[in-house]
Amino acid sequence: MAEMKRNNVKDFGALGDGDLTKDDSVAIQKAIDDLYKSPIDGVSGLFEEGGIVYFPPGSYVVKKPIYIKRAGVTLEGLTPMSTQIVPISEELVGKKSFDDQTDGNAVFEFVYYNGAELPGNRTFIRNIGIRNLGFNLRGINTTTTIRILRPYDLCLFENLIFFNIRGTAIKAVGEYGEIPDTKAKGLGQGLILRDIHIDNSATVSDSMTNGIYTTTTKLLDSGRIDLAEKPAIHLENINESSLTNVKFIACMSQVDENGNIIRKQVGDEMVRTPAQAPRQGVLLEGCAGISIKESSFTNISKPAIHIRRGTYGRQMQALYHFIQSNTFEEITGSGVTIDGGAPQTDDKGRKGVSQITISENRFLGNSINQYAYILDNCDLVTIRDRATIYIGEKASNTTVYAVDTNSGITPKIVDKGLRSIIMGRKYNTLDQENTYTFNTRIEPRRITIPTISKNNLYNSSVKDVEGDIVLVASDDSSEHKLAILRKWIDGSLRWTYMQSELVLAGQLEAINPFLVEDTYIRGVYSGDVWSLIVTATLMDGSVIVKKGGTLKDDGTFEFYYKGVVKEFRRCKGIQVETLDRAGNKLSEHNVEIIRPTLLISPNYQVGGSFITGNYTMVKTLGLYVADEDVEYPGGDLNSDGSLNIMHCLE
Repeated sequence: MAEMKRNNVKDFGALGDGDLTKDDSVAIQKAIDDLYKSPIDGVSGLFEEGGIVYFPPGSYVVKKPIYIKRAGVTLEGLTPMSTQIVPISEELVGKKSFDDQTDGNAVFEFVYYNGAELPGNRTFIRNIGIRNLGFNLRGINTTTTIRILRPYDLCLFENLIFFNIRGTAIKAVGEYGEIPDTKAKGLGQGLILRDIHIDNSATVSDSMTNGIYTTTTKLLDSGRIDLAEKPAIHLENINESSLTNVKFIACMSQVDENGNIIRKQVGDEMVRTPAQAPRQGVLLEGCAGISIKESSFTNISKPAIHIRRGTYGRQMQALYHFIQSNTFEEITGSGVTIDGGAPQTDDKGRKGVSQITISENRFLGNSINQYAYILDNCDLVTIRDRATIYIGEKASNTTVYAVDTNSGITPKIVDKGLRSIIMGRKYNTLDQENTYTFNTRIEPRRITIPTISKNNLYNSSVKDVEGDIVLVASDDSSEHKLAILRKWIDGSLRWTYMQSELVLAGQLEAINPFLVEDTYIRGVYSGDVWSLIVTATLMDGSVIVKKGGTLKDDGTFEFYYKGVVKEFRRCKGIQVETLDRAGNKLSEHNVEIIRPTLLISPNYQVGGSFITGNYTMVKTLGLYVADEDVEYPGGDLNSDGSLNIMHCLE
């Protein structure tokens, strides 16, 4: 494969010498357009569009917009400090314009066009980007530096620095807001912004000579921070994109209209007054799936990150954003503001912003903002941070974790929302260093718990967890009782009424004596007995255990246990246990065992005709004479329990 086409802007006439009287715009545009003229090898269809436009070290003055009208184009410098783009303005009505406009245009425009210079049939631009370039915006006020119409995958902007910027550094949109029409609007996706530095702090500087401050009151543009009102980065109708390591520094000092640094007395020193730009760091409108992570926002007075419903374009809702591991320092506005705005009539009443996750961010500095996070007109927002939070009346299903609720000044959390869940940490005042407790609060109006039939408590597919709460409805009563699943005396989990009374309780009321020729253990039970376990202990210490039993509706039970009959001569005890539906033991009972007995009267005399005595459970009699080794069957078992064996013994 042939090497990717690579155009050097100096080969097309660009000077890059920083001479503000010159204009490198035409040369840069020629270097870009030349990428589209022919395939690199002159024959094949490969590389018909695309390649790299390289800027050697230097300062390139531009006075007109630069258009990238096809896919596959990357603008590349050596480093953002050695290779810089310097847009220059003309004064227009007291403002610094770019190409005779004070707003609405851009220095670099990425967009597909057809021959009529209007958006063409291909509605998106792919595989484009800028890397290793610096932009010094000292010569313009509000013009956007980089604007992309419908980016769609492989759009990478990295290792960029923006100096003295008061307009928007990067703006990506699904449709131009300045050209409203009734056609279906487009969407963008796959935009990657990383390792980007946006800096206003170079607008003023000062130095000290012989202990006295000497101030450089202004740069070439006399720029002030209060002119920086546009969001630094603005995305609208853009999906599945990310901002990583984007550092935004708005300003370091307040200056007057002449550019002089404003100082105040602190002790024996005159120190600078910190300045906060009246702008947003990142504005997301009608976007979905945006990740902002590992970035920092400093010295601004409006929300560092502002998420809201779309104001123009195809997609109104803002969904599935992730704000993680960012730093907010010296900001007087909020770190994140989420406000979906009023739902539109064609939006089925849904919230404007939904499913946002905020986690692991930090706030630094001495500047005070009332709330770190402000939420309203939103749904399903999750915050995992220690921060001050305001939840508005039209915010629903907000979940807040790990918030220190012990504040000595204003409330850490103001919750006016619907179905908020707040889980925080509050230090114990007796031992603040070593002890803390967790508190869970479900706000603001009520909590609804499930009502379940008593017979179905253990039939749920949900795993039993200690602390589960239900309202138990009995089958035989209209009374409902509150029950909690907690550990019982034996360590098992039991459903227990709030009065420490077992919900499911029962026992055996009576057990019939067990005759060794029987095959059933029978008796009477009451309550919520679900099954039985019968344990027979034999003379040698071994045991026979069987589980089951039949529990009848009339309150009687029977347990088939033929094995005991076979072993009755060796069985020394039988025990019956009752179990509930979860297999927990309710009670245990010993069974009376009735065994066969034979008692011979001691007054038997040799020479008599009968052997007499008493019996219990004897079925037949017989006489065995050991000396003769002869057995004589027979004998009388009388109904009164006496016995007679007739014999003819010498």
